[in-house]
Amino acid sequence: MTLVPYHLNVDGNYYSLSYVHPSESEAQEDLQSRDEPAVLRLLELDDDVYGVYTLAEAQEEEIEGPDLSDYSADTRDIVDTVISLFDQISDDQEIEWYKPLEPTNIADAIEAVTWKQLIPTVGGSLISELIRSHGLPNANHRTSIAFFELYARTFHTFSDIPQTNQGDDWTTWANEYIRDSKRILTVRRKAALFSFLQSLGATGVRRKNDVVISFETYPLDVDDPWAYYAVEHDHVWKEFATDYLQRAGASELLTQRDDGKRVFASRL
Repeated sequence: MTLVPYHLNVDGNYYSLSYVHPSESEAQEDLQSRDEPAVLRLLELDDDVYGVYTLAEAQEEEIEGPDLSDYSADTRDIVDTVISLFDQISDDQEIEWYKPLEPTNIADAIEAVTWKQLIPTVGGSLISELIRSHGLPNANHRTSIAFFELYARTFHTFSDIPQTNQGDDWTTWANEYIRDSKRILTVRRKAALFSFLQSLGATGVRRKNDVVISFETYPLDVDDPWAYYAVEHDHVWKEFATDYLQRAGASELLTQRDDGKRVFASRL
């Protein structure tokens, strides 16, 4: 395989591939125009091209002034719960903020879920929508999974809760879903860039932690990559929700219908 590095480790910081230029002069001009830290790397493909890699720096903690008055009280209560979970995780693990907290994005994610379906369908959709909304400054996967666990506990008292993480590390079974989720979201965001790399002979990219995204496994020639990979992302997290409930010994919830957003909010 001809893999292009998607991340570069520079002095302990991970830079991600933002743009590719056919000439070094164009790449240097791009590099100089950026406000954030950036580095340049030669990518040796069928034709040499130049990748600009950028670093997302930690920011001051900032909350977007939330005006949630257009949302229902149920949605507002659920948003508060998501933010509370993020605060707990942030305090426990000293998570750095890389963007403002955006409550309206979280509210939109909650509103996008179709309720009163099977519990794993609704639960998986909640995880997927929250992650894709990117409403949190960091720890989107961790917070969204914690929120699903809370959602599941409103239906069932678990005697054997599946471990999704051990300290700061994900357990092996949960990590497979998280890695697949990150692959899908990377392709969704970067489909045009990856198509250009593929035209130059690249067969995939390599993320940090040696996570490979193969362009054969994650095709780039679909009609609408943004929509296509949103659906694929939903599938991953519905499978996770099913797996979680089975591991928890709560298989009866697999065929039980969710009671709706209002009932869920009242149980919080």
